[in-house]
Amino acid sequence: MKKDTSIAATAARVSTSLAMGLALVGALAGPALAARDKDERNLVIGAPAAAVATASQRVALVIGNGAYRDAPLNNPPNDARAMAQALKESGFAVTLQVDTDIQGMLTSIRRFGDQLRKGGVGVFYYAGHGMQIKGRNYLIPVNSVIQREDEVAYQAVDAQAVLDKMEAAGNGTNIMILDACRNNPFARSFRSSQQGLAQMDAPVGTLVAFATAPGSVASDGRGSNGLYTHHLLSAMREPGAKVEDVFKRVRSAVRRESKDKQVPWEATSLEGDFYFTAPSDTAPSANAALEESMWALVRASGDALDLKTFVARFPNSVHAAEALARLKQNPPAPTAIAAPPPTAPTAPTAPPTQPSPPAQPASLAVGANPFGFSVGDRWSYQQIDKYKGEVISNWNRRISRILPNGDLLSGSTVMSPNGNLRQLTNNRFPSRVYSEVEVLFPKKMETGHQEDFSYQERSRRSDGKEFEQVFKGTLKVKGQERIKVPAGEFTAFRVERVATVTGTQTNGNDSWQAHQEIVYWYVPSLHYYVALDETWRSGKDAPTLKRNELTSYEIAGAQTADKR
Repeated sequence: MKKDTSIAATAARVSTSLAMGLALVGALAGPALAARDKDERNLVIGAPAAAVATASQRVALVIGNGAYRDAPLNNPPNDARAMAQALKESGFAVTLQVDTDIQGMLTSIRRFGDQLRKGGVGVFYYAGHGMQIKGRNYLIPVNSVIQREDEVAYQAVDAQAVLDKMEAAGNGTNIMILDACRNNPFARSFRSSQQGLAQMDAPVGTLVAFATAPGSVASDGRGSNGLYTHHLLSAMREPGAKVEDVFKRVRSAVRRESKDKQVPWEATSLEGDFYFTAPSDTAPSANAALEESMWALVRASGDALDLKTFVARFPNSVHAAEALARLKQNPPAPTAIAAPPPTAPTAPTAPPTQPSPPAQPASLAVGANPFGFSVGDRWSYQQIDKYKGEVISNWNRRISRILPNGDLLSGSTVMSPNGNLRQLTNNRFPSRVYSEVEVLFPKKMETGHQEDFSYQERSRRSDGKEFEQVFKGTLKVKGQERIKVPAGEFTAFRVERVATVTGTQTNGNDSWQAHQEIVYWYVPSLHYYVALDETWRSGKDAPTLKRNELTSYEIAGAQTADKR
């Protein structure tokens, strides 16, 4: 099952609902800064704060700290000023703070979160000192006095707290840019100092960008700007460059100039297109029909998470204002963000050998379908590029409705009653339909079972190109194994799927032959896989190697006796 995580072409114009999740750092506040700096430390650039917010507003908070007493940095104030100007050119109302203390940072972050609750696109940018302590990231205000490691948590601003505030705003799409991976200035007084920043997961609708990979250190630069921000300022001004392409170009340029010593990194789960500088071509979106059909479903259901997904995907829709109004009346219920903690080691309980519909199993939740799926069931995953060993995206699947024919809806994704895909849509592929189903789960989940499959996939890409692929192959249930993923350790069935793929562009001349290998680990009590490895080989190109791992879940009536 090929998981497409790219951000698709939604609209070629102006803004796209994007809210940015960023790091919150607390440091001891020292003496007040000079009076001449006060205005600059809370400067609003662009649209006035009192402007009426709309679903397409653009709001940014930019912070640059360099006047540290013990380890001053030359470029963050310059970086912040230049970034504020670039964002202003892109239509943002920007709050700029330079060389600010902890109280100034906390106040501006709170106001920023309040602005985002009105909808639109949010960008948070920070340049300055940052550090990681026990896997959490902190942004350091100026005039900080931190003598011991245990003081950081309450004297600095936790980056995750900023990300949480942006997610809580409910505006659907978030972006965070951290040029804060410089050396820890307090490292000599800490017992367990680690370089750079720790990896952070991106909530749904969020992109988190780091100046360098987790655990690595970024350069402050020799010119007037840091190495990372210098290239970012250039890339984001290119008309028509999608945000993910902007960061790809920055990564390439920084890696090349640093001779592989600094490699920028992102985690993304964005669900719509965003341009810092809009494309010159203002042709209407290719998936207008999909937008209308999705709105019909979302409007009828009234489900809060479906409404939030719609706004994130179609921020410029004529229906966005109504969707936001409905969200205010019916906000999404809070959900757990992590799986339950592992229990004490016990002898593994063998999972059932047959996921086919039982008569009336005792564990079947009220409202569940014959395969155990219930409305509200959720699986959250991280996707890893196996070449780099880096998380490249986070994604979710959540059952929002069970249709009268037994099919399952997850947003605009349609699944058969046992979880095989019938239709998968995203912004890059407005239409992707399978003849019957994409066969991933076999008819019997028992050791030794083997079955052949064949199906056709028809898709339309947002650029208008249409494709047809035929998959033929074999599924084998190899046996049960213990497997550990971020959500816990499970006893799971190992299933191997091998397919040959023949593809053509139906409105063009392209054709190809490919080979796909999938290995996944299926836990019957969770009704889904907890890990999936995919290898895709086409022609003489290097194979694509990706891995999806379960990070958290919510399952009605889930049995976790086999989890430890």
